[in-house]
Amino acid sequence: MEKELTAREKFKEILDGTFIKNYDKPENNKEKIRIFCEKVQKLKPQKLFRYRKIDDNNNFYDALCKNLITTSNPINFNDPFDSLIYVNVQEILDDLKNPRSRTKFKKWLEYNPALVQSLQAKQKSILKGFLNESDDKYRLNIRVALPKIEKSLSHIIAHSIDYLKTYSNIACFSETIKSPIMWSHYADSHKGFALEYDFKNYNSPCINCSNKCRFAHYDLLFPVIYSDERFNAKDFIASYFVQSIFAKVPFGVFVPIDDDLAIYKILLRKSMDWKYEQEWRIISHCNTKPAIYKKPTAIYLGVNMSTRDKNLLIDFANKNNIPVHEMYIEHNSKEYAMNSKQISN
Repeated sequence: MEKELTAREKFKEILDGTFIKNYDKPENNKEKIRIFCEKVQKLKPQKLFRYRKIDDNNNFYDALCKNLITTSNPINFNDPFDSLIYVNVQEILDDLKNPRSRTKFKKWLEYNPALVQSLQAKQKSILKGFLNESDDKYRLNIRVALPKIEKSLSHIIAHSIDYLKTYSNIACFSETIKSPIMWSHYADSHKGFALEYDFKNYNSPCINCSNKCRFAHYDLLFPVIYSDERFNAKDFIASYFVQSIFAKVPFGVFVPIDDDLAIYKILLRKSMDWKYEQEWRIISHCNTKPAIYKKPTAIYLGVNMSTRDKNLLIDFANKNNIPVHEMYIEHNSKEYAMNSKQISN
């Protein structure tokens, strides 16, 4: 009997099997995105939890009063592999050495007639020679230029790593409230608290955003995929490379993107070592941190939380009609298990 796939395994099939190409017809992409988001919506659990610690400046309390879910950048995460791309450089170079790679370059030039027209006569002549020279001559020219190409590629990879880790805004959640490791890592060794949210009818924070970026149509709440291998970001690097080259061109340059979802395929991959987190993520690439507002449906207090902090959160919860649960350890149990009991509302 065939084993039924878990929600994460189903999501991996959906994500890896969906490709949004920016040069396809807009109506086709819109339908692909609709189907993609609809499938992901069906996989969402009713509840997700967010572990928090008490900070000295009471920033946690300010965010709580505003029903604000704050985001962080991967550069500040505790996993150095988080959002770190893997690129098979040799695979890229092998593609480049193949004369057939010029077909993609010709296609790209077709999308940018203004760029071709802006070139000087000498530049146009060089470009024409590059596109029409024999396969053997092309291979020879690439072989001569290889040291410069490798150096440039290395620079682009480093720059893209910095971009992903610095400018991706991520809010992390877990499917479990009973993980001792999660309480230890993300709730200040059980001295913090956790917030419960109902995400079944979640709407993306991008819906009412004035900055209409190309990711605005995605639902933006996804499960993390745990794997023994990192995602090969070759297509992402190829697009990023072209974008970086023409970033300073004084007019718009259309860069064909073979996989608009590549950035999510990178940011949603983590090692199997982190599987216990059962993580979901809200991901945004806004120039400014997105304002995600959502009222928690419950508050959970850590077993090592101080009386002062407990009273502060219980008072807040009572004023806002939010149930409060307290985590506890059953001393008569042989299991390393955590439990909770409701103590307010």
